[in-house]
Amino acid sequence: MNTRGAILRSAPGQWEVTDLVADDPRTGELQVKLAASGLCHSDDHVATGDMPVGHYPFLGGHEGAGVVTAVGPSTPGFSEGDHVVFSFLPGCGRCRYCANGQQYICDSGANLLVGSRWDDAESFRFQTSDGTAVGQMCGLGTFAEVTTVDVRSTVKIPDDIPLEVACLVGCGVGTGWGRRCRPVRSGPGTPSS
Repeated sequence: MNTRGAILRSAPGQWEVTDLVADDPRTGELQVKLAASGLCHSDDHVATGDMPVGHYPFLGGHEGAGVVTAVGPSTPGFSEGDHVVFSFLPGCGRCRYCANGQQYICDSGANLLVGSRWDDAESFRFQTSDGTAVGQMCGLGTFAEVTTVDVRSTVKIPDDIPLEVACLVGCGVGTGWGRRCRPVRSGPGTPSS
């Protein structure tokens, strides 16, 4: 499918919007038309080169939400028209970490910044118009109009949740999950923080 997306050709570099070709989904994959994508500080770290990636050109974006437009063969649980949000941390549900309730360190996430599919370093789902393979940030690449993703990073959500709000859950909540906050108290005789 022809689409457009923001890629980096090198780092440090600038995001460049260009024509891309997204592959049809394979088994265990979905194609999704993005409704919204967040811009995270991690995307800036990739552009400055502070967070190196494994393959250029590289399609940015790792938090987004949209509508499923195609479902790969033998991929149960999803249908065209489903609303989904992406998780930058995949969860296979079967590895030792997922089985022990530690989905945040799923084996599938070991190669998030390589740009290829997690289980095959030579397998990409995007190409430039001249056929050059394009890596996807966290296997997602939400800086595109349409993306092809693995179901391990996809969560179906109710249709009444606004997609522009849901997209922020894919990184913002996952990143802030372990943060501990203490209330700030102020007033007469109370120390303020």
